[in-house]
Amino acid sequence: MQDALDSVRQFHAAMNAPISPHPTLLTCDRNTAVTCAKRVNALATEAMAAASEDDVLLRRASMALEELAEWLTAHVHGDLAAAADAWADRTYVLFGDAVVAGLPAAMLFGEVHRSNMTKEPDPMGTGKAVKGSKYRPPDIRKALTSNPENYPTQ
Repeated sequence: MQDALDSVRQFHAAMNAPISPHPTLLTCDRNTAVTCAKRVNALATEAMAAASEDDVLLRRASMALEELAEWLTAHVHGDLAAAADAWADRTYVLFGDAVVAGLPAAMLFGEVHRSNMTKEPDPMGTGKAVKGSKYRPPDIRKALTSNPENYPTQ
């Protein structure tokens, strides 16, 4: 996991996106974040209620949305420990999605990272990446069909 975090840190540095050297809460408009958390949580509840017993996709989507709502709520309440817990739970659910779907997570991440590093910083200074003239899209099909031993993760 450290390699993936280092890759994302490298990308953030290249895009002039925020990087914190220590655990911190993210700045937010609390009123908007509260509204978003409530809407995301309602969607999580709706997805779970709509999911049949064998609907793995909607059940997993509901879990992901619930953890996202917890992430937002923790920031609104200024609770760093709860935010860290919600982040870890979100990560666990995403890894679980890869396990359930049989996805080669490391290979997919490596391919997306390779592609992301061909993007450019937004000239508006938002910290968001944009697809410029050097952009090369990820080859997801290659990542899905490659032998793990022969595929670079960086």
